Amino acid sequence: MKGIQQVSSVRDVKSIRSVGARSIPKIQKSAYLELYVHKNEKDRLEKEIFALDKRMIRAQRLLESINRRIEKLQSEVREEQKTATYRKIPARPLKTVAIKY
Repeated sequence: MKGIQQVSSVRDVKSIRSVGARSIPKIQKSAYLELYVHKNEKDRLEKEIFALDKRMIRAQRLLESINRRIEKLQSEVREEQKTATYRKIPARPLKTVAIKY
C-alpha cells in the first residue's frame, strides 16, 4: 500500500516545458529564448534541490534525536523492570470502604 508521499499528484504531470511543446513553430522560435527558458528552469530546480537537502538534513537530525530519546527511555524501562522483578513484592489489594449517601 502506498503512503501519501508516494501517490502521484499534479506535480508529477509533465508540463509543456518538460514535453518540449511550443506554440511557435520551430522555424520562427529563437534559440536564445529557448536557452533563457531552460536556464531559468535549471536555476529554479537547483534552488529546489538545495531547499530539499536542507529539509532532509533537518529531518535526519530530528530523527537521530528521537532515536536517542527512545533508546534512553527503553533503557530506563528495562531498569525499572529489573528492579520490580528483583523485589518480588506482591501487591496488596486496596482497602475499600462503603459509603452510604
